[in-house]
Amino acid sequence: MNSIFGNIDDLYLFCSVVEEGSLLAASKKLQLPVSTMSRRISALEARLNTRLLEKKGRELVATQSGSEAFERLRSGMESIESGFAQMISHTQEVSGKIKLALPHNFYRAFVGEVVEDFLAEYPQVSLDLVLSQEQAVPQTDRDLLITFDLSEMDDMVARPLFMAEHGFFASPDYLANAPAVEDLASLASLDWVSVDRENDIPVYQGERLVDIIQVKPKLIVNDILAVCTAVEKGLGVASLPFRHVHEEMNMVRVLPQYKRSPRQAYLVYRQRRYQPKALTLLVERLLKGVEKMPITHHFTV
Repeated sequence: MNSIFGNIDDLYLFCSVVEEGSLLAASKKLQLPVSTMSRRISALEARLNTRLLEKKGRELVATQSGSEAFERLRSGMESIESGFAQMISHTQEVSGKIKLALPHNFYRAFVGEVVEDFLAEYPQVSLDLVLSQEQAVPQTDRDLLITFDLSEMDDMVARPLFMAEHGFFASPDYLANAPAVEDLASLASLDWVSVDRENDIPVYQGERLVDIIQVKPKLIVNDILAVCTAVEKGLGVASLPFRHVHEEMNMVRVLPQYKRSPRQAYLVYRQRRYQPKALTLLVERLLKGVEKMPITHHFTV
């Protein structure tokens, strides 16, 4: 769109520089050479006979006239961006390949039903499903991860899924043959069965952190249901989510006045303004599907 002010793109370039805080940051966002942006903004200033940006240190900042122009233009530019985003969303076909990595038990709990319904509704989508406890950091804009661990995920979008409350459990047979468990020190000294290699466990009494115990796992198995089975067979004590422990299981809660810190599960994917529509829809379905996950248990939290 052209006007007496030139191409409307030039106005958008100017607003982007103000929003991003520098010419270099705006050029990276828009994927344009700095020299091109500088030339076009200079031409815009010449047409308007007004200085919009000035050098401050090593950066360009808005002049008073530039700040006033930005405030007048900002809502219009946001409307243009929103309009294009909606147009792309409405016309983009729900198709392509998505990769979803998650622990086995999440798939059994609620993801399986969501995925099956999603693929039935969108037959042009194919899914690469990776059931593993190991971290699979999203590498492309079509990768999703469900995890409790956000380490090395600083540049990702992390959407909260659910909070898992944990207690400490062992079988009656194991406890009958183990030293008496009277405090947290004696609890830490037992044989442990763990789902990961995390040896430092924060312990709460009510909502108060009372200790961080160090444990030495006798068995590490990256599936929570396998951990439950090992505990029932008397291999040791474990920190288990209440949602996975039922009255029929051969285990009892140890030191019931204590619990592990709650663990937050997240849905993680790469940041992108206009992500594939198939991924957007699957994210929405997973966030909604978690509401159907069973949360009944016999032991009080």
